[in-house]
Amino acid sequence: MFDIDVSELRALATDLGKIPTRLLPDAGAIVKRGAQNVKEHMAADLTASRSFRGAAGSVSYDSDYRPGLVQYEVGPDKARRGGALANIAYFGGANGGGGTVDIDAPLAAEEPRLTSAIDKLLDGLL
Repeated sequence: MFDIDVSELRALATDLGKIPTRLLPDAGAIVKRGAQNVKEHMAADLTASRSFRGAAGSVSYDSDYRPGLVQYEVGPDKARRGGALANIAYFGGANGGGGTVDIDAPLAAEEPRLTSAIDKLLDGLL
């Protein structure tokens, strides 16, 4: 008969279980900054459009924090001044349109910065 000491393995498992909770505030700050950058890019795109510049102030974001989750929804808010107009700029309306302003470009521009910041946060963790 022999004994195996697994106390260090248990300690590692416990530490790994704490990683999401411990990193949530830092990850939240990174994702919030990314959402702000996307919001500013979207507003700048609308401002640059002759037809939709009045909708630039409607772009906002909402956060959603849950255990182990940080997410933001960024886009025009129809409840704000110009929100319905921004919706037409991105998605069109009953008479067509849409695509006047690229909804994907702000996120595509932010993605490398966001992934780099998350990589730095996780670097050396394991």
